Amino acid sequence: MAKTITAEDRDLIIEIAKQFLDSPYMFWGNGDLPGDPTDCSRFVQVVLENVGITVERNSAMQWEQFSSTGNMHTDLSKAEIWDLVFFKNTYETENEITHVAFYMWNNEMIGASWKKVQISKIDKYRQDHFKWVGKLSLFTKDYSKTKANKNYNRLNNKEEINKIRTLKAVNAVIAVLTSTWWDLPEKYQKISADYAKKLRTDYPDARKLETEQAKKVYQSVVDMLSYSWKFAWCTEQKKYEELANYLRNKFWLQ
Repeated sequence: MAKTITAEDRDLIIEIAKQFLDSPYMFWGNGDLPGDPTDCSRFVQVVLENVGITVERNSAMQWEQFSSTGNMHTDLSKAEIWDLVFFKNTYETENEITHVAFYMWNNEMIGASWKKVQISKIDKYRQDHFKWVGKLSLFTKDYSKTKANKNYNRLNNKEEINKIRTLKAVNAVIAVLTSTWWDLPEKYQKISADYAKKLRTDYPDARKLETEQAKKVYQSVVDMLSYSWKFAWCTEQKKYEELANYLRNKFWLQ
């Protein structure tokens, strides 16, 4: 029997998206927790990651996932809750598709735009720039209700989120200490190295998170290389492609 997405599932995805409300907007922000800086496509990517679905990093590449499989239509009135709505030419760039958000109901959407993640009406400006609806039924087979419920509870657990945020802050300090070690006078190098070691000892969960964060950074680099590859000079394209493939193979990336 084929898997189906129920109305309850659709509502759950929107509830997960709502956990990120008021997170600050930052172009190419790569946050993955409520309150982290994010942009429109990263917000969509993170929400879907929380329910077991993988999409590309930027709105143009996300759109290609739908357009290449025919899972789209141009009638906004037929959009269903948690479908993606794509908009064109909202700012000047080489790509036609420049913005993406989740459709909610009553001509509303939730997405990262302007200053923060917010719920907004699809007003005349948005309607003038509306391009397509991406039907998320494309990913029905990937959707995990178990994962969605687990992550909804996790995102709702402020104590757990604060713990992860603390570990991220510790990792940021470790990263600064280790990356600047060579630039320090010799008498300060041991202090820097000892402090980084102490933080790893005091926060044993930090090591795992360090690895996960590093992988996400490399994934972002690969995504950016793949995105910019098509706009590079011919002489540079091969270098971009080789570097992206090297990182994919070394760190088991998408």
